[in-house]
Amino acid sequence: MSKTKFVKKHTVMNSRTGIRYNMVFIKWVGDRKDLGLVKGEMYTYAALGKAVGITAGSMRGRLRGILECTDNLMWAKGEVKPRSEWVSATDFPRLETEADKMSQKYLRMSL
Repeated sequence: MSKTKFVKKHTVMNSRTGIRYNMVFIKWVGDRKDLGLVKGEMYTYAALGKAVGITAGSMRGRLRGILECTDNLMWAKGEVKPRSEWVSATDFPRLETEADKMSQKYLRMSL
């Protein structure tokens, strides 16, 4: 059983070249007011990217098929997440028991 994504597409024709483009529209559901976006409205990748200062291609890569854009996806180019929100390797235990740790220690030794 496969799930179908419903993406709102709009076909636009370039008057100069005569090429038709399918434009994808993403729904803005965020709460930030400083971006100039209206909650519930549909925007293109270019419009969403322009709101935070990145290109349409970068915004497309950031969203990766997501149909609704929220606040957590809208950071400006060059901004970094706070260190408190980073995921570190210590958050995930690599080995389960003390016996596993000791076994790995001796298995890594050169013969």
